[in-house]
Amino acid sequence: MPAPSFAADILPLFTAIDISHMARGHVMLGEYAYMSKPANAQAVLDRLNGVGGPIMPPKPAEPWSADNIALFKAWMAGGYQP
Repeated sequence: MPAPSFAADILPLFTAIDISHMARGHVMLGEYAYMSKPANAQAVLDRLNGVGGPIMPPKPAEPWSADNIALFKAWMAGGYQP
């Protein structure tokens, strides 16, 4: 099975509200160039897991499922495919 890609697998996990909200804090969820930097991806993963701040996405949205978090980790482990 090929590694997950940002365009096909990761970007669709973020809502337009997530992307807009986080851009105000200079976290560019919708931009591959930003998200493919390991430190940035790890910071997002930390927040998805509630590490280092409130869990992302904030309520009333539901937290990501374990499957979605595993997909994000697989994307990272697979070399941040575009």
